[in-house]
Amino acid sequence: MAGKRKISGSKGSSIEAEIRRLEEEEALARTRVDVSTLEKLWCDELIINATENIIFTKDHFLLRIKTGQVRFNSFSRKISRIAIKENVAVSMGNESISPSKGPDAGKTVHCSYVNVWIRSGESWQLIGRQVDIIARTTGTSWVF
Repeated sequence: MAGKRKISGSKGSSIEAEIRRLEEEEALARTRVDVSTLEKLWCDELIINATENIIFTKDHFLLRIKTGQVRFNSFSRKISRIAIKENVAVSMGNESISPSKGPDAGKTVHCSYVNVWIRSGESWQLIGRQVDIIARTTGTSWVF
């Protein structure tokens, strides 16, 4: 098929490994409120379609983190699939988040996500993110 190519072998494997590492680093930075790491990992043009059904820019979401509006007791991410095409990588999977503030504090929020990474030179940065709530749990009960 014209214009399509599948990355395989060591180059594709190393790019996928790098995206997996960045996904883990980004999730950990959120939990630790590591703004300097997030500023490096997030592209200036980043847009986030968040669970509140609001589209945030990088600056706006970082402000929410800096002011304490967004805090997590835990944040775990399970990657289901990564697709790579030239300088773009798309990661999809599930996240389990335990917010320490807001209406979901004390609950575990289960989400599906899509992260879009773009490579500029030798570094990758997050340029797009979509998050949707699948369910909320309190103890062992599910709340939709």
